[in-house]
Amino acid sequence: MYSAAEQWPLIKMSEKKLFARKATGLVREIGMLTAVIIILCNVMGLGWQKRIFQFTGKAPLPENLWVAGIPPMVMAFIIGGIIILLSVFAFSILIAAMPRSGGGYVVISRMIGPFWAFVSSSWEFLTISWSFGIIAVAVFEGIFFIFGPMVGITGAGITDVALFGGGLLLVIIFTAIGSFGIRLAGMLLQIMFWIPAVLTLYIIYLLATSIANPAALSLGVSTFATMQGFTGVTPASYVTAALSQGMDTSAAAAVISSGGYWFAVSTAMIGAYFAYVGYAASTFVAGEVKEANRTLPKVLLLSSFVIIIMYVLVSSLAAYASAALGRVTLANGNVWSFFEAYAYLSYGKGHLANTGLPLIKAWSTTIAGMTGIGLGLSSLNWLVLIFAIFWVANDIPPFILTASRILFAMAFDRVLPNSLANVNERFHSPVNATIVCGIFAILGCFSESGVLSMGGSWNPGAGFLGNGLDFIFSTGVASTDIFDACFFTLFALSLVFLPYRKSAARIYETAPVKYGGKVGMATIGVVGVIANLYLDYMIISAEYQAFWMLLATGIIAALIYVYYKYGKAKEVDYSTIFAQIPPE
Repeated sequence: MYSAAEQWPLIKMSEKKLFARKATGLVREIGMLTAVIIILCNVMGLGWQKRIFQFTGKAPLPENLWVAGIPPMVMAFIIGGIIILLSVFAFSILIAAMPRSGGGYVVISRMIGPFWAFVSSSWEFLTISWSFGIIAVAVFEGIFFIFGPMVGITGAGITDVALFGGGLLLVIIFTAIGSFGIRLAGMLLQIMFWIPAVLTLYIIYLLATSIANPAALSLGVSTFATMQGFTGVTPASYVTAALSQGMDTSAAAAVISSGGYWFAVSTAMIGAYFAYVGYAASTFVAGEVKEANRTLPKVLLLSSFVIIIMYVLVSSLAAYASAALGRVTLANGNVWSFFEAYAYLSYGKGHLANTGLPLIKAWSTTIAGMTGIGLGLSSLNWLVLIFAIFWVANDIPPFILTASRILFAMAFDRVLPNSLANVNERFHSPVNATIVCGIFAILGCFSESGVLSMGGSWNPGAGFLGNGLDFIFSTGVASTDIFDACFFTLFALSLVFLPYRKSAARIYETAPVKYGGKVGMATIGVVGVIANLYLDYMIISAEYQAFWMLLATGIIAALIYVYYKYGKAKEVDYSTIFAQIPPE
């Protein structure tokens, strides 16, 4: 017999709940098509429109040094795509075995441990929410400074404050929409996907035509410049201006001395990986996907193939179309064209403002629009504008869904405040987690607009706080890259643990997908880890400041985890919780 004092601890243990409630409150109402669209919209935005010029400009290389005639940025998309596919095989196995909201967080916490899951998922949450704000501001950059001029919209008078305000407004609107649940967000996403998806055919037509008929693009460049008040401009004008600003003697010389083609590819990999961020977006809403254990592996593979093909195709078309114009061979044998020159003046050490050329930066969509002008289709450039803006803006709904589900899953495990796991009974949405996602998105608005630091892309100069916060906000792309890559490195590592961890025996036995049994699954996991470690190395070596951001945010996340494990939630038996998969 036990005394009353001896019985009390036993009573308390019997009353202790494993999870806060028996069901998440989320509903499985996402079909396969919507799951695919979530990934496509999350990924395909700035990447296939801007990156081919952006990172060609940052590391210009003469065309005679291209391997197999492939531009470094296109090669980066190819290599990055292979890495993505290797990773997707690993993720598809894991998410089929544990199809719960929170995706990689749930997997890593059960396979490797809650500490590593919390830190890495905090990085992933920052990646997504930060990108939310970046894209919100980029929508207005596109309207006023990239595509708008094609249809007569001017960015005159638009400041970094205005860009920040516009981005903040979009953050508020889309956060409110996301709070109403997956059904409303899904309907909006369908609209924002299908309109630009259909228009993609027109953009591909324009870019392909510019290759077959270079004179159309050349005429478009000159006509567009005249429309903007710049006379006598030809593609060769850009080449001359770029060479006069050191494209060959300074910038390219530095790239060649640093490793040439493969150094340029490693630099481009930063842009390629940022463009691929979100390729596993649907895994984060796995708890709301119908028959997720069978559907999601197909979704991941199909989406990845579509994204890789479109990135390589559109980037190649834009590169080869513009490379056919203004070609010049220098005495040292280096071959340059409108392609590298426009990229260098837009994103490298060159400056369009010092050339007497239009202050419109290079995007694939810009090339398509100029081709349309040269073909006499100027009136249809409104379609180009709609295409470009929708493909940027449709990133946002998936950002809200994925980032909020990471917070939800953490809170459901009680490593964050329980209130973040609250689900609205009517809309089946984690409203509090969604609002927090919107709040963190403001970091991205600061980063892209430059309102607090060095000034944004369109408004150079110190922001409100001078240069004091430039270290934080100027590393937005590289920081989100390394955050994401480290998260997915651990995600892939989880597959190595799955077949052999005793606590995961039941998960392994019931897993619907087993490629090659235990050894085969572990091998796929190892390959995925190696691929992601390669990305980690490439990103850090190209942008060392991102490592310090990784370290600083990781320490903050670790302190929060320790606080909730040993301070706020002592009554929670973490060893028990993380030996179980959360309920449906």
